Amino acid sequence: MVFDYKAVFENGTRKSHPDVAQVLHTLDQQGVVWVLLTTGRVDAAAHCTAAGLPQPALSLCQDDIPERKPRGSGLWLDEVADRLGLRKAEMVIVGTTEWDYRTGLNGKVLHIHARWASALGTSIESLAADDPAHLYWLLDRHLLHEPEWLFALDDPARRFRVRSLFQPDETFPGTRPTRFDLKTIFTYDQQVEVGDRSARDVLMTHLLCSAYLDDSLPSRAWFCVYPSSTPGKVNDQLAEFLKVARVMACGYYKDDLLVRATPAIDTSRARAGGRHSEVTIATQANTVHLNPDHRRTLKGKTVIVFDDFTTQGMSLDWARNLLTAAGAKEVIGVTIGKYRKPYTFFTPRLGVTIDPYATNSLTPADFTTEQHISAFGTGPVQLVRDTMAMYVAGETGLPAATAPVPTGLSVDEAGTG
Repeated sequence: MVFDYKAVFENGTRKSHPDVAQVLHTLDQQGVVWVLLTTGRVDAAAHCTAAGLPQPALSLCQDDIPERKPRGSGLWLDEVADRLGLRKAEMVIVGTTEWDYRTGLNGKVLHIHARWASALGTSIESLAADDPAHLYWLLDRHLLHEPEWLFALDDPARRFRVRSLFQPDETFPGTRPTRFDLKTIFTYDQQVEVGDRSARDVLMTHLLCSAYLDDSLPSRAWFCVYPSSTPGKVNDQLAEFLKVARVMACGYYKDDLLVRATPAIDTSRARAGGRHSEVTIATQANTVHLNPDHRRTLKGKTVIVFDDFTTQGMSLDWARNLLTAAGAKEVIGVTIGKYRKPYTFFTPRLGVTIDPYATNSLTPADFTTEQHISAFGTGPVQLVRDTMAMYVAGETGLPAATAPVPTGLSVDEAGTG
């Protein structure tokens, strides 16, 4: 945990913000170390002792940064990673200014805005915590666990990976309604509340944090959402969160990269209605292509394609075919749900060519198929189910302290922010 000074201490003082001491002591008991960033050099040990805080593992000021680069440079987080021997996915920065936000962005480290200490411009997209208790909740529920996937596929030869969290018919407790499955939100577009939160927001936060923790979101990646069955539309349930995903990976959201050129059947609804014969690879191959506006810039890029669910993988694999044909370096599919069926690779037969930037006219017979047999895990279903239940019960505060939290002294000292 990398903290800007003003996220810990009240402005111009050695007094910590309410509840910060309890959060840091609780994290310390869980083996989480923290780092303090300041512009000018301070006696971090004395400041933390005065405020009753555990000692930081590291305190850095501008003099410690190569070339004395100011805040905003990713070198601040490079220095933290080097000194503590950490991967970037093992770090989070908690900041108060746009420069902290840019430090995270340029350092490829997840940024959380400390709303209790400052406001940020509305144009900045970031995860945010309303107070220290909310910060601890984000960490405890979404970031202090090894990432768990229901389904994970890695195929270096095809330059392709897939990550999925849950079975689509997995059920969770809610407030309104009292029980729901994933299709309620992502297929039928219904609002589901868990306590004072949106269930969709909780699910998407867990998806993005899981991808961040296992390095599935590489730096400088392009992000897009697989288009809905209606031309000109994307899944808004997913698209809204890709601006935040950009911050996690210092990437670029391309909302127009994949184009649905002509209407197609809604494959989720078709399967739900028993019309399985209507769902073929041709459904995707003849209606989706890449936007020609990206022809000059796509080559060599890593592209992450978000979708709600995948069954056999027709949508994701057609995206893989288009993007690799256009010269993408790697394609990563990330979905909320994966049905318990083998992932199928659909490869154009020898002599069949596809134009990635125009509508194609293909039949299922134009593809060979190869199933990827992979063991399914349990995924994070119990963790997220417990999280939803805690939201419903209103149990989202700080845990009871397992050890006394010292009461700090309040000693004014200006100029330490």
